[in-house]
Amino acid sequence: MHTASNVAHLRRPPAAIISAPMRAWLVGMSIAAIAAGCSGPPAPDAEVCKDLVHRLCAPAPCFVAINALNLGTNCEADLLARTRCDDPDFTFPDPPGRDRVLECRRPLLREGLELDRHPSCVDVQDMLDFCPDVVAWLTESPP
Repeated sequence: MHTASNVAHLRRPPAAIISAPMRAWLVGMSIAAIAAGCSGPPAPDAEVCKDLVHRLCAPAPCFVAINALNLGTNCEADLLARTRCDDPDFTFPDPPGRDRVLECRRPLLREGLELDRHPSCVDVQDMLDFCPDVVAWLTESPP
């Protein structure tokens, strides 16, 4: 007589939803798409800085950003003037430096990389909490 314990080894595993060659093709295409999206020269510091400012200020700045960065009624203009990002020869000061600004900008990209995708106020708060050196640079305060 067969019991559940001695028949278990006779069962076949369920068929794969997609075949191994198809999975390999999908993985390869995914890697190629990611690599293509990350290729090319790095963006100039001025563009990275302007993007950071835009994401902190648009469409309407979060109260936490206004408060932490001592902003007036025109958030973007205020921060662009403070940082001097509009200068085509702009380079990030050290501190915080380009790599640190890129690291701190990551929470602001959670909603998407497109310029019209704006961060949530929680993401803005994360950036402000974890990057006091960048906040000091944006407020022109000593680190």
